[in-house]
Amino acid sequence: MEVHHHSHHPKKWKEYITEFLMLFLAVTLGFMAENIREHQVEKQREIKNLQNVHQDLQRDIKEIDTTIVFIDQKQLLADTLFVLIKNKEIFNDLSAFYYYSKNLSFRHLFENSDNGFTQLKSTGGLRLIENPEIIEKIQDYTTTLNRTLSLQELNETSGISYNTKLSKMLNVETVIEMNDAQIVPKVSTTYNHNRYLYPNNPRPLFDTNKTDLNELFNILYGIINRNKYFKARLLGVKKAATELDSLIVKDYGNNFKNK
Repeated sequence: MEVHHHSHHPKKWKEYITEFLMLFLAVTLGFMAENIREHQVEKQREIKNLQNVHQDLQRDIKEIDTTIVFIDQKQLLADTLFVLIKNKEIFNDLSAFYYYSKNLSFRHLFENSDNGFTQLKSTGGLRLIENPEIIEKIQDYTTTLNRTLSLQELNETSGISYNTKLSKMLNVETVIEMNDAQIVPKVSTTYNHNRYLYPNNPRPLFDTNKTDLNELFNILYGIINRNKYFKARLLGVKKAATELDSLIVKDYGNNFKNK
């Protein structure tokens, strides 16, 4: 039995060129589509990262304002105390000693929000930001913030020393009575420099050594004095935060979700 083979006509060179062009076009279009998709994904990631940074900055600005109110009120209270110290009146007025020393023992930490900044750095998000001015402002902000937090850490260490030394001097019975009668702010972020009232029947101090009293007020004076520089740095952080946030909102604000 004979087997008949179908004869194939050789393709013309034009057909080879056409097939090549079609294959090349398909590969090219596929590559371009993948690039567009990746660019869109990265763009969405860029927008999300900067929206988180924007939210961090908004919280930081609000927290700075709260901290500055605390510093200003504490400064006023300390100014009165320092006048009493200069006039040597504080050592003869137990009620005033308890009142000022207890109210000035309060500390308020400026706690910055860093969720967005941490995510931006950990995911390599800085490389996605197209505006070099935003990158520069982010670097300026983080540098200013870190310098400010370092000063706060120093003040916090002094605050712990102050409270430790003060606790050895005050009579616990009077402290308990002052705690029971204190005015607690309705809002946790509100600082009331008159939170503790003058005690009606203050007990004598356990430590009236002049050297210890001098050390106590020196520690306090150092805290209040550093607060002036801390406030100036906080204002610098607020300025850097406002400038950075304005740039972010200008370039990306229209793309933010759930604003």
